[in-house]
Amino acid sequence: MIKEIFIGFSAHRLETIPFYEKLFAKSDIIILEDAPHPLFPSLLLGQLTPEQYVQSLETDFPRFLTAQYKLLQAVYKKGKKIVQIDPYIERLLQMYQLLEEGKTPEEISQLSLYQEIYACEHEASGRLLDYYQATMGEFEGAIKAVQVFAQADAKRIALRDKMRAQSIASYLENKAGRVFVEAGYIHLFLSRYLRQALPSEWQIKAGYLLAKPAREISQQVLGMPLPHPFVPGDILTFWYIGGKKVNPQRANLLAARVLIYNKLISTEELEPTKENPFPHLLQEFKIKAMLRRLSYDDCARLYELVKVLPPARVWQLVERISTTT
Repeated sequence: MIKEIFIGFSAHRLETIPFYEKLFAKSDIIILEDAPHPLFPSLLLGQLTPEQYVQSLETDFPRFLTAQYKLLQAVYKKGKKIVQIDPYIERLLQMYQLLEEGKTPEEISQLSLYQEIYACEHEASGRLLDYYQATMGEFEGAIKAVQVFAQADAKRIALRDKMRAQSIASYLENKAGRVFVEAGYIHLFLSRYLRQALPSEWQIKAGYLLAKPAREISQQVLGMPLPHPFVPGDILTFWYIGGKKVNPQRANLLAARVLIYNKLISTEELEPTKENPFPHLLQEFKIKAMLRRLSYDDCARLYELVKVLPPARVWQLVERISTTT
């Protein structure tokens, strides 16, 4: 009896859709990184179009989700089991609902079902606000705020991954087959927690959906074949989740590069083309190449300038400085 799991790490980008299509076709069970939605069964049954379903969501990736849901409708007709499992987000949404019903934050924080999540969200939200305020001030304060937020975010991500691993293990009890687990690339430790939660007869593999093109692009841009363009904030977060002893000087450098990275990265959905089938991937490796050449002092000099410049000018400035250092 086959019991195989593949955890596919990715981001919500149009360039990943062909890779999702291949993995969905190979899988018997598809586990999405979503909280259960009341309209999802209607989507799978074709009673709602993907466009109609996406309109019911609050999302920054409507084109990606529309394309993904079209794939899911097609494979559901072929008998695939498709479920949404993300208990952390599910409970977080329940907390928002309780607030709308008149419960106070203090009351919610005392409910055992929500205590851990409330504590994580309260801390991370507070640190994020501190970060936004710090970025309007001096460079050194912003550096500290980046690291403090990354630590709070790491706690939140770790709890979310542990809860999801337990829920996936419960769902798979008395089941078998080839299972695809969708996961955002920042949830790297989900594979560790899932191995701890599942019986040993389950074979678990994990990888990045875009690892092959990433290695090719990375070789061209950086001269080395990396499976994913980990950016400074990702590395900091992984350090904190894994309990790694952090070198303060290295952490300061990564935090400094985070401040520059946030002014370079595109937040819009980029359309793949024949000439550039992986626009997000290429952009991130180009940014990574520039950031690797920036010292702490370079970032300090750039910081005041990039805060007020438009994105196109930031790119030109960082590119020029990174090639002269």
